[in-house]
Amino acid sequence: MRVDYIIVGQGLAGSALAMALLRRGKSLLVIDQNDPDAATRVAAGLVTTLAGKGMNPAWRQAEYLPQAMQYYQRLEAESGSQFFFPHPVLRLFSDDKEAKKFDRKMSVISDWVGEEAAEINTDQVHGSFGGFEMAHGGRLDTVKYLAVVRSILEKDAVFLEESFTENDLSYTEGKVRWRDYSAKRVILCQGYAGLAKGAFSYLPHRSAKGEMLTVRVESLDSDRVLNRNGWMVPLGNNEWRAGATYEWEDLSTTPTEAGRLALEKKVRDLISLPFETMKHEVGVRPIIQRSQPVVGMHPEQKALGFFNGLGSKGVITAPSVAEHFADVLEGDTELDPELSIGRL
Repeated sequence: MRVDYIIVGQGLAGSALAMALLRRGKSLLVIDQNDPDAATRVAAGLVTTLAGKGMNPAWRQAEYLPQAMQYYQRLEAESGSQFFFPHPVLRLFSDDKEAKKFDRKMSVISDWVGEEAAEINTDQVHGSFGGFEMAHGGRLDTVKYLAVVRSILEKDAVFLEESFTENDLSYTEGKVRWRDYSAKRVILCQGYAGLAKGAFSYLPHRSAKGEMLTVRVESLDSDRVLNRNGWMVPLGNNEWRAGATYEWEDLSTTPTEAGRLALEKKVRDLISLPFETMKHEVGVRPIIQRSQPVVGMHPEQKALGFFNGLGSKGVITAPSVAEHFADVLEGDTELDPELSIGRL
């Protein structure tokens, strides 16, 4: 069977690229093994617009975030299913020094700060140093989003729930073959798995294991994401997703006791209420240089492409980068050097 493109992996990268190519009228084969431990499926899908102790916006956030919201809203309207949930994000200060730093930076970060002063219930939340509400925050329900995209692919493309190995690919006369399918190009969107082995494993990366908990808090009166040296995301029904750890040596998908203890401490540092740990999950974030996405074709095998490195900001970056890469694949534009494999 002949298709225009074969896409391997239906995480954030593969889903966005598949949608971008479908909207251009291209025929696709999408292969995904539906790994329950894949990073996208266990991710919180959190959008925080000022990150870390420095309280800085993400790379190209002013450009990419509005485009991402348009993409998700369009899919929600077409599918009749909501999977992105706007939430105010309450960023709590760790000390007076951090509060003063925020005041000094306010003039340059004001676009990402809510208009209202942050109200903090200090009977429930450890917020004695104050804080602020971020603007434009929220949560992508990644499992629901992937299911929506998969349903579209099963209707408008060829979707196979299969394991994949590069050894099954063959290249002849400008075409690539996988089993009974041939295409112009195959694009690998495999997250950490595509960095750990295979044709692009030569790329330098600092992928990080992240552990997360789902906890139940019976009386926490808030619909805001809580954020300070960790985060808690409201899921509804008194359940919260809490995270996350970063581990660069052990990149297995096995939950650890040390990870659970560290996460429970993050929860206790955010709230003063009792909680029950319901679930403990692990994913490995695919992180490449400068934590920026990377796209392009293999330097030797020109029919083999790559879309990876979304890291912790994939909810924001994936739709825009996918649109750009689709234009590049179709010959409509030159590859952005900041996204190119060549920059590595």
